[in-house]
Amino acid sequence: MGGTPLSLSTPSPSPNGACPYIRGKFETEFSGESGLGSLIFRDRDKLSPRYVPSSLPHREAQLETLSSFYMYKLDRPGGSYLTCCQLIGPVGTGKTACILNFGRAFESEAVKRRVKLRHAYLNCKVDGSNRYKLYRNLLSKVAPEVSTGGMSPEEMLHQLLEYLEAEKMFLMITVDEVGYFYRGSSEPLIYDLTRLNEIYPYKPCRVVGVAFISRSLEFHDKLDESERSTLGRLIISFPKYTASQVRDILEERVEEAFQPGAVSEDVLDFVSEIVADPPINGDMRVALDLLYYAGTLAENMGAERVRPEHVRRVYGETHPAITTQDIIELDVHEKLALYALLRLLEGRASPYATLSEIRDEYEFICEERGLEPRGCFEELMQELLDRQIVEMKSLLKFTICDVPAGKLRAYLNGLLRRLEG
Repeated sequence: MGGTPLSLSTPSPSPNGACPYIRGKFETEFSGESGLGSLIFRDRDKLSPRYVPSSLPHREAQLETLSSFYMYKLDRPGGSYLTCCQLIGPVGTGKTACILNFGRAFESEAVKRRVKLRHAYLNCKVDGSNRYKLYRNLLSKVAPEVSTGGMSPEEMLHQLLEYLEAEKMFLMITVDEVGYFYRGSSEPLIYDLTRLNEIYPYKPCRVVGVAFISRSLEFHDKLDESERSTLGRLIISFPKYTASQVRDILEERVEEAFQPGAVSEDVLDFVSEIVADPPINGDMRVALDLLYYAGTLAENMGAERVRPEHVRRVYGETHPAITTQDIIELDVHEKLALYALLRLLEGRASPYATLSEIRDEYEFICEERGLEPRGCFEELMQELLDRQIVEMKSLLKFTICDVPAGKLRAYLNGLLRRLEG
């Protein structure tokens, strides 16, 4: 679809799943406390991508697999080999939350068994895109008292193992965004970390495991045969979330983050369906942002509940899709059918309108304007569907996601008046 977006022009979502426009515009315009005294929020921090909940719906199998790879090592610390695994899946599919959740459980179980163990998480985008920065940050997280001045990357790894031995400590390492690392570097990061047990071959390796996280297996193309061999094929897959899975996750977060009744079942369904479809494709980080900023918008507008219009406004200003050209190209009756849908949706608690409701409203609008309704109303709606201006969520339920209904209705109303003149 071409032309000027009806909603404000914005950049594409950032690689970590959160749209920079959301974090810029909405955090400035709609900032607020975590939830103190709010009619909408109980604790908005529970919608942060940095929050790792104790429950991860639809990732139980992945957590169980991680447990099978590593938990047994606590039975005989120092008596097992270094185990490497890979967590692979698109952005927003729970990879980071899963490894952090497991790392927390791993450390907790180690305490119960009186084993000194740490989980160290590194992100190549944050902690460094070369080995020197990564290993320096690894040491600062595990052994902050150790000075790394003047050390090479290899010397830092030697220092790490010596520290673990001296402290009788075991370590699991996670390296997130490893695909990003290999897009800009040819350094042997994976070679180093998968062969830590070979630095002191006659001693037990106190690094019990290394987990690598990536959006795809494309980084394998940058590895030589020896690196691929030691990396192994222990792969845990993270598929995209479906609409029902997104809803289950959001339902739990809503209970933690929002006041009772602030987010209706219809709004949950609406957000879940938006997020499951392209271009978001099940990215939970976007889902959480969408709910967060829709809730913040509702709060700052003085509303007591999050409504579909709040969701549409946030989504429409971050993922503009409908353009002025799309609307101008519609014929009069197609515009009136769209206008009927918008008039029904504006201010409605439900994000949907049925085909019969839209038809009745369309016929009423035609009567208001002294026009004869078109015979086959279904063809009008099919044209709007084909042009991707409206969406059909079930056989007889229609909605619009990309632009606030009131905003588009006002624009369309002005256009119809000009056509009449």
